[in-house]
Amino acid sequence: MTSAEFLAFYPQFTGLFPAGVLAEYIRLANARFTDFEEDAEEARRLYAAHKLTLYAKAAPPAGASVSALARAGERKAVTGAKVGEVSVTYGASLSGVAASARLTELNETEYGLQLLSLLRLHSCPKYIP
Repeated sequence: MTSAEFLAFYPQFTGLFPAGVLAEYIRLANARFTDFEEDAEEARRLYAAHKLTLYAKAAPPAGASVSALARAGERKAVTGAKVGEVSVTYGASLSGVAASARLTELNETEYGLQLLSLLRLHSCPKYIP
């Protein structure tokens, strides 16, 4: 996967990160998921999107669009619910919730949760963040 291919699939990331940061996360993504017979490119895209979202949360460059991107990819815990007249309340990030220590960070973004589902589908226990 190239940076151009990634940005064509996820145009919301266009122009938000320095070229070196984007290239590094693409390089890291390309080094993973080689044992997938199918869905390797999807896993790589999700991995890069997940890592870039975490990067935007940790070191946001100037601009509201980056913080909006970080918030959009952030996973929130439901702290309240109401059935009649449907109501939901969201709390803090789910950063502390994890199925295993190695997969903890995947719970922190929507992209990571999609990747986690893909990993489970392929029964891939070798994910190393």
